[in-house]
Amino acid sequence: MENILNNKRFIMAAVVLVALLSVFVLLKSINEVKMGKYIGRGEQAPASITVSGSGEVMAVSDIATISVNLTKDGKTSKEAQDLLNADITKVVNYLKEQKIEDKDIKSEYGGLSPKYSYEQVYCITYPCPQRDPKITGYTATQSISVKVREVDNANEVRTGLASLGIIDISGPSFSIDDEDGLTAEARAKAIDDAKEKAQVLAKQLGVTLGGVVSFSENGGGYPMMYAKDMRMESMTAGAVAAPELPKGENKITSNVTITYEIK
Repeated sequence: MENILNNKRFIMAAVVLVALLSVFVLLKSINEVKMGKYIGRGEQAPASITVSGSGEVMAVSDIATISVNLTKDGKTSKEAQDLLNADITKVVNYLKEQKIEDKDIKSEYGGLSPKYSYEQVYCITYPCPQRDPKITGYTATQSISVKVREVDNANEVRTGLASLGIIDISGPSFSIDDEDGLTAEARAKAIDDAKEKAQVLAKQLGVTLGGVVSFSENGGGYPMMYAKDMRMESMTAGAVAAPELPKGENKITSNVTITYEIK
């Protein structure tokens, strides 16, 4: 009797196992049929819409930048450097008198290089003999970048530098000191513009916006006005007072592209 019961239990367990295996095989087959439709297509991206937005902020320039280029020649490297140092000291002292802080006076580049003369050689044979060039002197150079935060005084500072005998002056060029904050403001406007376009488009298509799939930005600031570069002869102390230069405006722009999933 006990053997009969054990046989029945074994048979029932086998039937259940076969049934489970059948269900598993059936589900796997259905899944493979579904996946077969996408063979060669790659992963299917969710339905989405892509919109662009733009924003801009106008701001008056609050920084003027002047570039001073100094060059001195000497028979020796020391003489050239000493002459240059005298001009650098003269420029820096003047700038400090104009209440320009050390952090706004920056050495951009400089150097000391020899000057050569090449003696002309006349010959009737080939190749002509080569003669080494001779050093006839040295040239010392230094460029100084100056930020003038009182932008209305920028032309006056430039005129004062010229009165010191500095003949190579570029600027002022006008810009914005803290452009990051304005860029963020322009970006926010661009995103709002894109959102509004996406909502209008979704309504027209009869769909609902989902999450953001991708975002990209391209933008920057574009100064509307620059003062021209200036190379001038030395000005005397009795020169005409420097007029105030127009600062113009900077336009900070941001262009964004946003892709939304749609439902």
